[in-house]
Amino acid sequence: MAPASHDSVNSRAKLAPVGNPYNMSATRIGAQEHKKQPPPVNEFTTFSQAFGDADPDAQFGEEERAQQFAFDNSMVSASITTSEPECHNNSSTDGITPRDHQTMLQPHCLHVSTRQRGNPIIDHIRNVPFKYSTMVPDYIMAPTRCALFLSLRYHNLHPNYIHRRIAELKSDFEYRMLLCHVDIEDNTSPILFLNDTCVQNNFTLILAWSEEEAARYLETVKAFDGKDPSTVIGKHEPKTQHEKLVHVLGSVTSVNKKDAGVLLTQFGSFQHLVAASVDELGVCPGVGPKKVRRLYEAFHRPFSTELIKRRKERESDKEEIEPKEGQARTLVDVKVDEKEAMPAKSIPP
Repeated sequence: MAPASHDSVNSRAKLAPVGNPYNMSATRIGAQEHKKQPPPVNEFTTFSQAFGDADPDAQFGEEERAQQFAFDNSMVSASITTSEPECHNNSSTDGITPRDHQTMLQPHCLHVSTRQRGNPIIDHIRNVPFKYSTMVPDYIMAPTRCALFLSLRYHNLHPNYIHRRIAELKSDFEYRMLLCHVDIEDNTSPILFLNDTCVQNNFTLILAWSEEEAARYLETVKAFDGKDPSTVIGKHEPKTQHEKLVHVLGSVTSVNKKDAGVLLTQFGSFQHLVAASVDELGVCPGVGPKKVRRLYEAFHRPFSTELIKRRKERESDKEEIEPKEGQARTLVDVKVDEKEAMPAKSIPP
């Protein structure tokens, strides 16, 4: 084989790339860029096929392209920040603070702070719906009720934590609960300290000895939101005879429990009280004329309005039949008296 000439070697050297071949960003000198020929344009050619290789930024310079690239990056970062508001305590886009955000929460569910993610008691909340939100307290059960969670083990390691959380809460919410998880054995001293702290800052201290118990407290407060207190405490039913009589007398308008006790003490029994006259009822201390009248009417008036009407009708009929003393006698009464005074006629044999 004939050796290559000197001119051919030099021509190959000129076409060889210069620089590190593993550096893809290096510029290759001497290599001709192969431009792909666009397909021929005909009636079946689409817009993307015809203009797919066109550069929309060809008319802009390097400075304009750099500005547009920086603007696009800023818009992408802003969209990521707004799409994940729970990962930040403050929103940098609209300036809404956690305190402002908690006023816009809906009361249909239990709201849990994003800082409580990973708390084991969240796994035991099953009876009420809950939702993670950005807010100052750890839990919001109602628009006026909130709770802070504290572990005694964490409190021993960070004693100033609870003071900072209470200071952040300020005077928000009417009912403020400090839900304390007792997870250490030597708990007398920290519980006394937390009890004193709650009294000074208008908090209610709730102690839970397990994670399940702590979750039940949150569920109960949320479930009974807006309910009547009697549904939680229960109505007091009278048990003894004296309590039952006081309850009956208290049903009379303007008669309270104190008046009922005075009346029962004065007359000794309910039977004597019912049989008492108006004057006897008026002797009792603290029972005025209005109460006496209402008590007497309650003891002697029929329960049914129909019976009251019938009694009034009978009384009016009786007054018409029996004339009062000094009233003029009617013509019928005079004729009857004259007929009785006439002598009887003799019958002939």
